Amino acid sequence: MENPLREKISCTVGTKNAENDIRECLESVKWADEIIVVDDFSTDRTVEAARQYTDKVFQNKMTGDPEQRDFAIRQASYRWILSLDADERVSPQLRDEILEKLSHPQEASGFYLRRLNIFLGKPVKHCGWYEVNNTRFFNKEKARYDTTFKYWMRMEVSGPMGVLKNDLLHYTCRDLRDYFNRVNLWSTLNTEDLIIKGKRVTCLNSPYYFIFKPVAVFFYKYFLKGGYLDGFVGFLICAISAITYFISYAKLWEAQNMARDKA
Repeated sequence: MENPLREKISCTVGTKNAENDIRECLESVKWADEIIVVDDFSTDRTVEAARQYTDKVFQNKMTGDPEQRDFAIRQASYRWILSLDADERVSPQLRDEILEKLSHPQEASGFYLRRLNIFLGKPVKHCGWYEVNNTRFFNKEKARYDTTFKYWMRMEVSGPMGVLKNDLLHYTCRDLRDYFNRVNLWSTLNTEDLIIKGKRVTCLNSPYYFIFKPVAVFFYKYFLKGGYLDGFVGFLICAISAITYFISYAKLWEAQNMARDKA
């Protein structure tokens, strides 16, 4: 029997052409008291599918991941938020743990959890991908996203944090074509963050950005974070992570040249 004193919870989900994922995502959170979907003007049937689960479907142009999540939170009726992406799933074990937390007065302002990433059908527990560093379940009155940057998410929390034991499942890509499309988007947003930070590519620092840093990223993720333990999938993840840094700085160099040509 459900605890009548349990605090209610709003689940927010961001989408963009996610018709292949959205039903499974929303099915996994249909226990929530409110589901809010914020769609970045999908051109497939994402919105139609989402409306089968909730009438609170909004369309908002995404200019950055933190801003889009912040927009979704502002539509929420309840103070406790579960913030998801369309390719994430809440397992029954995680659901029960969240509901148990909501059934008791909480000193914590939010909770860290692990995401278990499923990459090309394989669970990944290394490469720096399986860490207790995600804040997706929180009290919106005591937490807010830093919307300064477009790609990197940072949440400012007032008060203590708890830790959830059960994993959030993340089906990060269906195939490499899908993943490389995401890399293109991520690197573009990361380049915008680099511009905001005032970074520039010069003749002096280009060896660092284009050679040393990508190699260092691969070494860190593959050896120090144990990517080799995930087999060839681990190698791919670490290599693509390094390439993403290279692409981000290449796009930064391109943006500098375009700005100079317009001047």
